[in-house]
Amino acid sequence: MNTKPVVTQMDQLLGSLGFTRQKMTWNRKVGLFVDVVDLQPSKTGDALTVNAGVLHPGVHKVCWGDDAPVFVEEPTCTVRARIGQLLDGKDLWWRDDGENVASEIVEQVRAHVVPFVDRMHSVEALAKQLKCFGVTKQKYPPPIICLAVLMWENGDVAGANALLNELRKQTLGAWQTKVADVIERLARLRSQRPQ
Repeated sequence: MNTKPVVTQMDQLLGSLGFTRQKMTWNRKVGLFVDVVDLQPSKTGDALTVNAGVLHPGVHKVCWGDDAPVFVEEPTCTVRARIGQLLDGKDLWWRDDGENVASEIVEQVRAHVVPFVDRMHSVEALAKQLKCFGVTKQKYPPPIICLAVLMWENGDVAGANALLNELRKQTLGAWQTKVADVIERLARLRSQRPQ
């Protein structure tokens, strides 16, 4: 699929909203948050979808133990979604590379992706979205860890600790170590906060 028409039209839309691009990923800093939109080609290269996310740098530091990258890729985000998830909950891929498809993708980004990232500029909004996505019912640890850190940031220390301790019991190996590291980082942060 020829992605050039899509990238060109996405540049026009997202550039006008303050995003900058590297390859097929756009970033925009809003306060301490980083909004991310990317185009993801299929493995066979014959289709394209759109991913979006918002990174909270403080949450990233607690989760991963290092600073967020200067330019953020979508998998690094605190909250992430595919465009189909935002429209109707179904995965959505475009297969044609004509001008009409580029216009359709950009219109869907304007209508659904931009409002999604615009709503995610608070700890409360990020936590609420992760809960809406049902991350605690899924087995993949990163969004659960992010939710726990957001809960902690929002003052729900007991809830965050309970979520992390439950996750630590359910995971093995490297993920179990990662969860223990996050618990330790949060304990250090708590001891540094004025009472």
